[in-house]
Amino acid sequence: MKSKAGLAGVVVPAHADGRFARETVTSLLEAVEVAGRAAVVILVDNGDNDGFDGGLPSDSRLLVVETSKQGPGYARTAGAKALGAYAAARNVSADETWLVSLDADVSIEADFLLSWLELIEAAEAEILVAPALFAALGGEAALATDVASASEWMWKDTALWERFVGVVNVGGCNHAVSLATCSALSYYLQPTEQLAGQSVLVAGDDWDFGLRARLLGKSIARVNAPLVRTSSRRIALNPTDFLAGHAYEHGFEPVRDVSAGPTWPPEERWSAIAKRGRARLVAHFLLKPLLAGVPVDGALSWFLGTELADGLDQLVSRLARWTPEVEWNEYRGELLRFIFSEDVFGWCSAAAQQVSGG
Repeated sequence: MKSKAGLAGVVVPAHADGRFARETVTSLLEAVEVAGRAAVVILVDNGDNDGFDGGLPSDSRLLVVETSKQGPGYARTAGAKALGAYAAARNVSADETWLVSLDADVSIEADFLLSWLELIEAAEAEILVAPALFAALGGEAALATDVASASEWMWKDTALWERFVGVVNVGGCNHAVSLATCSALSYYLQPTEQLAGQSVLVAGDDWDFGLRARLLGKSIARVNAPLVRTSSRRIALNPTDFLAGHAYEHGFEPVRDVSAGPTWPPEERWSAIAKRGRARLVAHFLLKPLLAGVPVDGALSWFLGTELADGLDQLVSRLARWTPEVEWNEYRGELLRFIFSEDVFGWCSAAAQQVSGG
């Protein structure tokens, strides 16, 4: 029987991630050995990695790609195209080549790639999303207990919203997609915003990837393994912004020194942080895909109640749906500006309260 994944490529973008990237690559090469299958690790040097702190392993299964365009979307795309060239040179088709997307600052188990290959062989969905948990890695200070608990508590809501719209947010840290599907989606588009006349990178290339996939009829499924532990330093940099959801709308900033972050606990009341954070989860995991045109489970109206359901219908009717003929970044900006306008975000807050019971 022919293997569904004739070749697997793990793409790792790295920007200001030298030590982490070197350690991740070393672990991945061990995982390739355990898997015992045709595989390549593609490390994308996106700048400021300082020689990867002592150098990278010398291994024919490691390909280093450099790209001067900073931003995880540009880096992931460069890695995907390098994987395509690598596969073509070995006469492996894009349908039989699978890309596994990983961040540079992670910890994985030795069976990471083997687990992915087994899941890929059995999967019917075109994109698979595996779990990633925040953790203190490599001597990092552990998150404060209340920060970790609050993060876990709020993010449990995402599973609820996915019951109504399915999976739309594909984390770049741990997903798999065939190269053919990745190419059909125009790879990973790096979102930008115009701030004070400057084009600024913003987070979301991976989440946008999942949303575009659904809008173009691609199937996405969550799987239970392999688990990845990803550095919690981005939360530690500013716990309040993370829990309140602000971190996902700010310009992209490489993480260098978390010691300069604000003091914790914050001056703002927990209740206000939680309310805003949960409202933003509703905005990103429910309202954004519905406004863009993702089909919804009919049970949502019953769950929300008449008033909120009527309000949702009115919101959806106010924004044009995306089509492939429309430039994605422009549409995305319009979509987010609409969602975070006062009255629309108010609806998100009311829906979040409906879930949390107060």
